[in-house]
Formats: sequence, structure tokens, C-alpha cells
Amino acid sequence: MKRIQEGLGFLPPLGLLGIATYLRERTRHDAVVLDAHTAGLVSADLEAVVARIRPDAVGITALTSTLLDVVATAAAVKRADASVPVIVGGPHVALFPRETVQLPNVDFAVLGEGEEPLGALLDRLEEAGRRRGLPWRHPEGTPRDGGCVDDLPAVMDRATATRKRRHFHADLETLPAPRRDLVPWQRYRTVVSRRPPTTVLMTSRGCSHSCSFCYTAGGKKVRERAPASVVAEMQQAVRLGIREFFFFDEAFTENPERVHALCTAIERARLDVSWDVRARVDSVDADMLRHMRRAGCTRVQFGIEAGTQRVIDVFQKGITLEQARAALHLARAAGLATYADFMIGGPDETLEEIVETVRFALEVAPDYVHFQVTMPLPGTPLHAQAVRRGILAADTWQRFAAHPTSDFEIPYWTERFSRTELDALLSWCLHRCYMNPRYLLRSLLRVRSMGELMRKARWL
Repeated sequence: MKRIQEGLGFLPPLGLLGIATYLRERTRHDAVVLDAHTAGLVSADLEAVVARIRPDAVGITALTSTLLDVVATAAAVKRADASVPVIVGGPHVALFPRETVQLPNVDFAVLGEGEEPLGALLDRLEEAGRRRGLPWRHPEGTPRDGGCVDDLPAVMDRATATRKRRHFHADLETLPAPRRDLVPWQRYRTVVSRRPPTTVLMTSRGCSHSCSFCYTAGGKKVRERAPASVVAEMQQAVRLGIREFFFFDEAFTENPERVHALCTAIERARLDVSWDVRARVDSVDADMLRHMRRAGCTRVQFGIEAGTQRVIDVFQKGITLEQARAALHLARAAGLATYADFMIGGPDETLEEIVETVRFALEVAPDYVHFQVTMPLPGTPLHAQAVRRGILAADTWQRFAAHPTSDFEIPYWTERFSRTELDALLSWCLHRCYMNPRYLLRSLLRVRSMGELMRKARWL
């Protein structure tokens, strides 16, 4: 809904910050980060910035949902300087590497976690430039040496013959903490921020679960950071003036021992901070949640997905409604705000089941609730199921990845309801929860500042 999207706010581009910091501290290259979305820049602005900075290369993060913006950004770079290599990374590239590198104005694709592969690619481009003393590409856009990255793992160009594997860092301790002063950190806050400015932090990467609707960008193996390095990164942010953190781990609470160790490290450092996490309802207990609260955690986000066990099982969540009820109860008892995610319009889901999901959301009464329409996203088991059942053509996403157009609509699971009906049901779910008198009263009682009140008012 447009009025909700406009009020959500912004969070920093953590992936780009990590890559830029790595290049600055672990290679001979320099890097700057431009968060065009937060700055409100359009293509013409980007073209002017590139012309002013005159970079040796430009890297762009790509999600499938932002592919049109990626194409526009790459075009703006080339208009400013056609000889500048454009390098694209991000989750979309891992799904569609060859389609990405064949897009207009895109020269290289980096698969997976990009710090080390990008550093190696920049070394190669620098060496090529020194040997020839000329721009690295012909004007018609063909790589000079036809496959100049064949021996670089996780890097593709137009001449690469075979698909390459994603790169994952085995030891996250070898990576430097992202420098948040590379962007205007004061601007970042969201509609649920309590102590802005707000930042994002990852204490681990990867997720071992197999929910049918999810593509795990961080891989199946969970790689964890030591509590000491997490606290050091938080201290770095606090020195800037940041005291609110969103831990964006896909599996933050999977290892209870590490959760307790991190909470203890935060307490010992005497950090005056607040933070929130995403967690599974089957991986928390009362002792963990109380310890998290003592260490500064203020909110926990649970993916419940549905209010009926049948739909939860269809989504392969591996949780039960009773676990969801218990987790929200324990979180509230520990003094934590709660946030619950739900989806509607899943496989074979009936209108009665959607109504039951809303009823369940009202029953467990999270402080924040988010609904979205089920989407068979690329690379997910749900997408494969949609293809098998004839709901989606096998090449729907691939065609968009190869030829992105503005009239493309992210597909819904439309076996039982039309797209128009699902959008109407989504609106009804949101209004049913957020306009509920009990919710409005609880929400008003929790407001801590006029700024928070104004941000929340935009949702109504």
C-alpha cells in the first residue's frame, strides 16, 4: 500500500558498506558508497555524480525486485563514462548470472558474498589497464581478451562459458566491520524505530531451514561471528551516535549458547543500546528472551506465516500454532515488543483459512503485524511447485531477468483467487488488524515520542 511504503523509512545498505570497507582495508583499492534511494536521486543525478567522481568501476546491488532500477543505474553510469566497468552483485545475480551479465551496460556479475571476489576482479581490471594503457573495453562493448575472468571464482563476464558457484566466506571473523560513516548514517530510521538513527547489523549469515517460499541468499550453512567482534562493531556505531540496531540474521536464535554469550558480552560492555531480532517461534525460551531483554533487546520478529496448521505445513515452516502462541506470550512476559509476519493466498488456501489467519493474529496480538500476498519467488520450492501445477510458466522469472520491463508484475499464487481479489484481501487483513480498537489503544499507550506518533500516524 503506497501510504504505508512512504512511511516505512530507510535502512543502510549493509552489504555495500561491508564491501566498501573490505576494499578500503584489505586491498589497494578505495571505495565510496552512494545510497541513491535514501538520497532521492534519479538517473540524471546519478549520471552527474559519476561524471564528478570519475570512478574506475561501479558496483550495483541487485534484487530481482529492483532489477529495473539496476538497469537504469547502469545506463546512467555508461552515459557519464562508457569506459567504466559496471559490476552487479546481490541475490538476483546468484539466481540469474548469465541473464544479468547479458543485460545492457552490465559488464561483470559477482556471485554470492562479494568482498573477496570483487577485490580480485578490481585487481584484474587494474592490471589490464596498466598493460594496455587504454580503456578496458572496446566501444562496442566486447571484452578485450574474451573471457578475462575465466580463472576468477564467482565472477562472470559476457564471455564466461559456464555458470560459476556462489562465494561464501567460511570465516566471518576475517571480514572487517562495515564502516557506517561511508553514508549519511543520521538519516536512517523506520516507522518502528524508537531511538533513531537506526542501523542494521549481521551477527551470522545463512539459514539451515527450508521454508518453501524463501530463497536463502546466505546459503544453508549458518556461519556465526564471535560475540566480541559483534560488540566491537556495536561500539564503533555507538561512537558515531547510533544506538539502535536491527539484527538481520536469518537464524539469530538458532544457537542458544551463542545468544546468551552475546547478551553477556553486551552487558559487560555496558552499551546503552536497543536492538531487535528476527527469530523462529520454535527456537526461543523464557530464559533466552529475558536475557535478551536485559541486554537491550526491545523487539523480536517472528515469521508465523498463517493461522492454520495446514497452511503452515504447506509452507514447510516446521512450527506449530501452539509454539507461535507460546513464543509471543514468553516475549511479552519478558518485556519485549513483538512483530509477526503472515502471508495470504498460499497453495489451496481458502477464504475461511485467510479469515482464520486474521483471527489468529488478533488472538496473539503482536505489537506489529505484517501481511503480504504469497509470491512464488525464483529459486524457491514454492516456485517449483507453481510450475508443476501450471500456475506459473517455468521461464516467467528468467524472461524478466533477461528482458526486464516496467509492465512486469510479480506473480501471485492465483489458483483460487485472482490478483485483484488477493490485493483486496490484503488490504482487508491490514485494516482488520490495525484499525482494531484494542490495537489502536495499545499502540497509543506505547508511544514514547511525538516523532514516533507521527510516523505511526502515516499508517492509518
